[in-house]
Amino acid sequence: MRIERLSPPSALGTPESLLFEELIGVLNGISVALWGSDDFVETAEEALATFRAQDYEEKILLVAIEDGVVVGRVEAAFPLDERAETVSLLVDVAPAARGRGIGSALLAAGEELAAEGGRRVISAYTEHPASTLGDSVSVVRASSGTAGLPAESRDVRFALRHGYRLGQIERSSELRLPLPRAREAGLASTAASAIGYRAVSWLGHAPDDLLEPFATLKARMSTDIPQSGIAVDREEWTGERVRAQERELAERGEPLLVTAAEHIDTGELAAYTEIAVPADGDKAEQYDTLVALPHRGHRLGTLVKLQNIHELAHHAPHIHRLLTWNADENAPMLAINRAFGFQLHALTGHWQKTVG
Repeated sequence: MRIERLSPPSALGTPESLLFEELIGVLNGISVALWGSDDFVETAEEALATFRAQDYEEKILLVAIEDGVVVGRVEAAFPLDERAETVSLLVDVAPAARGRGIGSALLAAGEELAAEGGRRVISAYTEHPASTLGDSVSVVRASSGTAGLPAESRDVRFALRHGYRLGQIERSSELRLPLPRAREAGLASTAASAIGYRAVSWLGHAPDDLLEPFATLKARMSTDIPQSGIAVDREEWTGERVRAQERELAERGEPLLVTAAEHIDTGELAAYTEIAVPADGDKAEQYDTLVALPHRGHRLGTLVKLQNIHELAHHAPHIHRLLTWNADENAPMLAINRAFGFQLHALTGHWQKTVG
């Protein structure tokens, strides 16, 4: 078995891209084995669009090859800010190749990249579909929140064995669409109490006059969300960074549908939510949802989420399932999700290790 660095190919369907395309096939197989569905399967075109987007985050990809076959990878993502202290590692091994130390070798290679990049905090992640949680005899908990991850999970044991601590648990929740009429009416009544604000929506391209205010609001995602048990780098967002994200998602074929709440008296953007809208399939993913701290308590979370679901029905009537992710300790946003009818889909463990 050897581990080698994989650079993004200039084009697909060429000898240069064979290894990359093989890796995407392996990752898709891992995803189907974990989730029992193709919800997180992606095409090579989609994966390449994400891999090429390196203006604000450097992505280094290492693959494990055994007997000429790709059996795993580690991807290291370095935020490109001079003050950044973190790096995120994604480690995956094909099910048939597990239990032979390949995951440990990939993790060690990723940690070596972190050291070379001068990063102090390393993040790693474990995924736990709701169907696998069951009634665990023993669970591992983060410092905040009520959920726990099964201690007997192979991935949990792997993280603990390599010196990582569970900093935060994220809840993935699923909503079936369309909303029942009675539930939608109740939500509309709640949203109507957001007096002094109005909803503004767009698909794929933020209006020029809202571009910089929207970037300012997106920057608050790294400061205003719950992060009691993890180290998070503060992110700087500009209008150009917003445009870069829009281009990346357009290349993936998943433009962002955004609804923001505008404070009428000041014109300030106070809240927003995003949905990546695929051209086919019945599932979409909700990305950021944020109500800026000074504007909380005005039902803006309900306002923007409900309006964005209305926009989704208009632009993508083929979507009947919506996934979202929230910190387990984010009780206000989870309460909003329950009011909409979101149900538990999975738990994600955010593990961290601090190095010298």
